[in-house]
Amino acid sequence: MKPIRGAADLLAARAQREGRPVTVTFQVTDRCNYECVHCYQEHRDTTAAKRDELSTAEIVRILDELAEAGVLFLTIMGGEVFVRRDADEILAAAHERGFALKLLSTGHHINDQRADLLATLRPLQVEMSLYSARHQAHELVTRSPGSWQRTIAAARRLIARKVPVVLKAPVMEANLDDLEDMARLARDLGAEYQFDPKITAMETGEKAPMALRMKADSLARFYQGPMSGYLAATYAAGTPAALSVAGGDDVRPLHHTPCRAGQQSLSITPYGEVWPCNALPMPCGNLREQSFASIWNGSNELAEIRDLRWAKLAECNVCELRSYCQRCHGMALVEQGTVRGPSLEACRHAVAVRDQLRDRGLVPATDVAMPPTWDRVDLDGQHSLGRVDGKRRPLGLRILS
Repeated sequence: MKPIRGAADLLAARAQREGRPVTVTFQVTDRCNYECVHCYQEHRDTTAAKRDELSTAEIVRILDELAEAGVLFLTIMGGEVFVRRDADEILAAAHERGFALKLLSTGHHINDQRADLLATLRPLQVEMSLYSARHQAHELVTRSPGSWQRTIAAARRLIARKVPVVLKAPVMEANLDDLEDMARLARDLGAEYQFDPKITAMETGEKAPMALRMKADSLARFYQGPMSGYLAATYAAGTPAALSVAGGDDVRPLHHTPCRAGQQSLSITPYGEVWPCNALPMPCGNLREQSFASIWNGSNELAEIRDLRWAKLAECNVCELRSYCQRCHGMALVEQGTVRGPSLEACRHAVAVRDQLRDRGLVPATDVAMPPTWDRVDLDGQHSLGRVDGKRRPLGLRILS
């Protein structure tokens, strides 16, 4: 029996055959009016960032190049997109060029007038982060009073205009017990919701946000609770992952890539740099100096990323938990310093997923292998944060504890 392939897999395969990009994430600014404690982005000095950002004309030219290259899906994000005075013009230009548009925003600046505009642009969805169903807890994360009310109000405005809204929650130790209430709030609003359990280091390599990660027992509870339905469906008998763990076709064979970054997708920074992914800060060219096509077709850095296969990743290439692993090139780079090795956080999650499935009888009880990295994995996700006097770094780093 061959692994089941979804529409995204088929689209990725076709894009790879034709040598065309499918998805681009365009970060038009890294300025933001919030100061979220977990944020992975580097926020430059506001004056300098504004001065150096791509101009409206440059962005429109790049949008033309993306359309010419055949890009289908375009995500516009920041920072906060709407701190740019020309944000509405940028979104309208993207719509005019026929992209399937997604928007990431805090919702802070989405008033009735802007909600009307977004409704005319018919985005696939507008994604906003929600950190808690309670405004006090949400605002401990954003460090911005009134931000919870603004996000909820923006969601209501968009949903009333039939704009699809996704409320996204990065899951931290501090908000794990609030997920059920967040899901209920999203359903009551008429929004979709997503939970992301991986808090990453900053793109600069600064690791302070890692202190917010779920501890070992909390991670187990997360996969036992909010993610249990997803895991059961993914690893039910007959699905690709189940085939692998049961000894059938390997859905993550060594000649496959763990990630589509650079394969069918790219990211563009506010300053014109092209990265394989917005979470993978590896400059592959600059659109102020080169065309999009020349970077897509000729970048040596992109060629390196495209060449990455499980077989070429140290330790991953002998790991028995690949079927459970959601490895990220970006996390490996910013946390371990190389894209050619493991992400220790991915290892931690792979074990948690496998253990949960094994406890539920969805994978064999004999599946007890551990990653070759396990002696370096901190069970609470701190990994290389370091220790002081035999203990983890001071509680001052645990910003929300």
